Amino acid sequence: MIRFPRSSVVLLALVASGCDTSQTPCSGSCPDISGVYSIETLTPAGECGFSPYLLAPSVQIEQTREGRKVVFHVIDPTTQLEVPLSGDVYGPAPGEGVGLLGSFRIDSRTTRLARSGSDQLVTLDVVVTGSVSQAGDRRVLTATMNTTDAMSGEGCTATLSVMGESR
Repeated sequence: MIRFPRSSVVLLALVASGCDTSQTPCSGSCPDISGVYSIETLTPAGECGFSPYLLAPSVQIEQTREGRKVVFHVIDPTTQLEVPLSGDVYGPAPGEGVGLLGSFRIDSRTTRLARSGSDQLVTLDVVVTGSVSQAGDRRVLTATMNTTDAMSGEGCTATLSVMGESR
């Protein structure tokens, strides 16, 4: 089992995140899910042949001007640089949870060093899904991220629960 510092979040599975893959991304009036969210809970699991991506103690979801796309930053553990990942915004489906503002899904493939100080390259598939709900005067982000070695299919899984207020 890999152990991650409390502020680093890495790989999360596509489970219970509020993003139904049968839905289509919003195209008209998209919900505002942007904001800054601080990490409260991180539960990593799994073993990796590579250093998984990390998250800062707080994460920012940036939304494009028309609202249809989001950008979410992860930290490359081999360079300590932020890597932007972009994806689609989804509106809540009829009858979805009370207070649900919207959700997002990011599918990305990247090639980078497997570990710091290594010269081995690895191609990774990264899937980030999340939903943003309104809880009183706070917005709550619940997200999962799954990072898998695209060539071997091996990966790590962690569950991330993030809470915070939008600016």
